[in-house]
Amino acid sequence: MSNLRAKISKATNKKVPVLALVVVAMLGMVAGVLAANLQVTPTTNSGEIGTYHTSTGSITIADNGLGVVSNGGAASSSATFPGNGLNNNVNDALTAGDWFDKITFTDTAIDGTAHTATVTIRDGAGTAGSLVASATFTLTGPGASSTGTITAYVDTGVTTLTSPVTVYVTIT
Repeated sequence: MSNLRAKISKATNKKVPVLALVVVAMLGMVAGVLAANLQVTPTTNSGEIGTYHTSTGSITIADNGLGVVSNGGAASSSATFPGNGLNNNVNDALTAGDWFDKITFTDTAIDGTAHTATVTIRDGAGTAGSLVASATFTLTGPGASSTGTITAYVDTGVTTLTSPVTVYVTIT
């Protein structure tokens, strides 16, 4: 029993080797240098830089930006503006995984006239960029005072876009 006590006493009285202290100090210095030199650089995403709207009538246009199609769908190219506070949708054929642009139309007139809306999407550098997609929709006025909207989803047909992306909307 006294032999065991002697071994425990010797173990607690041992000094930490100097080499172990040097190694721990070196690791601490390396960690400090790495932490001091870490630099985070934010990257601004400049995907869609502009939308050009031309409307010769009473329809106002709001571009709601780009998104990725989650579920495919068949084309629906015409709609009538619904009653107050409601929304109808139009779209070209949607393919899951493709990028799309979402555009909202509001008609401020009370006529029941059909209007043609053409949406053209271009991407890439240069004066006009490269044509990505173009879709035409028939939007019919509400026939009475209404705050209803029509939302158009235009599938770009691609899963990768080259910045900048520009959307042109023309209504006649």
